[in-house]
Amino acid sequence: MAALDSFPDLPQNGEISICERDGRICSLPINEVVANSTSTQLLSYPEINIGRELFHHAGIHQREDRRTLMIPVNETLIKRLSRTFFEEGSVEALNVAANTSANPILSSLARYALVLVDFGNRVKYFLKPHLKEQGVDSVGKYTQTREWAKSSIRCIRWHPNCFKIAIAALDDSIRVYSDDPSIVPILKSGLQKSISSIAWRPFTAGELAVGCQNGTLVWNVDPNSLITRPLSQATQLRHGNHFPVTSVEWSPNGCLLATTSINDSDILIWDVDQNKQAPLNRVGPPCGLLKWSPTGSRLCSTTVSYVFRVWQTSKWSSDRWTINSGTVQSIVWSQTGSHILFVTSEECFLYCLSFIEDEVFTSSFVPKSALPIADLSKITIGQTEVGGHPQALAWCPQSQYLAVIFKDTSAIAIFNTVVNRSQLNITPSCFLTGIGVESASCITFQENLGRRANEKMKTVLTIGWSSGRVQYFPFV
Repeated sequence: MAALDSFPDLPQNGEISICERDGRICSLPINEVVANSTSTQLLSYPEINIGRELFHHAGIHQREDRRTLMIPVNETLIKRLSRTFFEEGSVEALNVAANTSANPILSSLARYALVLVDFGNRVKYFLKPHLKEQGVDSVGKYTQTREWAKSSIRCIRWHPNCFKIAIAALDDSIRVYSDDPSIVPILKSGLQKSISSIAWRPFTAGELAVGCQNGTLVWNVDPNSLITRPLSQATQLRHGNHFPVTSVEWSPNGCLLATTSINDSDILIWDVDQNKQAPLNRVGPPCGLLKWSPTGSRLCSTTVSYVFRVWQTSKWSSDRWTINSGTVQSIVWSQTGSHILFVTSEECFLYCLSFIEDEVFTSSFVPKSALPIADLSKITIGQTEVGGHPQALAWCPQSQYLAVIFKDTSAIAIFNTVVNRSQLNITPSCFLTGIGVESASCITFQENLGRRANEKMKTVLTIGWSSGRVQYFPFV
């Protein structure tokens, strides 16, 4: 089993790793990193620093309560109750009524109503304990981004067919970068709040799905437009209580869009062109994360509990799997769809599930369970802690490099992987660190190098750091 204590040492103080060349890590002094961004391999890659662009943004938790900005006035009890009901909901209105001294009968009735509401909530939370966590924190628990609620960068996604990258930011906007730095479309809508997941539609130039607090939005950005604020608005996909949406994923052929919500046990499969949806019904806890296999023959879905499923998309039948404790934190597929790698929220191990043809574990020589293949437990190198509970995984399209970021430590662990039918070999490669106290918020590999493959780059790891800086780490 691979382990973090087998890794080479961290980059030296004052240096940062910039690329891997022929299996060796190349580093530069931090003060030369900016100059390196114009190197031959990365010449056409946009320089991105979301932190600078959001410098004047007021964070979610820094917003002042609007009631403190109002001048107090004398208003009748009925007006105060109606205003509270429409602004803050029925429970707050009952609290106001229960605390009033103007009408003792109304106050008593409101207190009894609050007791019934509290009893109903206790029953609901006993049956569905995940609903105890509401609001921004509940969404952040099931996203792939470290400290999602306050991260400058919430999502990064490369287009699968062309040189285009979308970045969702803390201000609920999405910026689309290409090799033309003069045009950066900004997608923003009043419905687009608390973005948790984004996905480009394959084989289209500018169709982007966004999972957020109000359901799913689908943007269609004209690639020939010269304006930075698209005039067309996003199409909203919403059904029942299927919101907030925590994961959106297009099928590899671009025909279907799968979405999940932490308030809905059903997975919705959308035909976006006709605005129709079909649920994958399962009694049980709501779903948190989705991932299609590269071939489109399988779909892996996690839940907010210890259960996850692997669906056969030809018949939409599923195999049910469980973990020891916690939830599945992150999942990735191998290039051929023969392996799934995943990590959980409570354990410091990397697990592997193997698939052969259309059946799970048909070989009698392969145990019918997930195998731990790497120990990610926290260790100390020098004076720096690395590893611990994993936050997210990213596996390059060729299944040669696996990147892991962690919840409590800042270094990124890179593994070399070799997939041979039913076998997977994994070996330690290196640690990547940021500048100063930066930690990795989110990671992804570029899905299609396109003409840049002529520059002999195997793949490019894209890192969104906590400062808002985006770094490209090429494997040459």
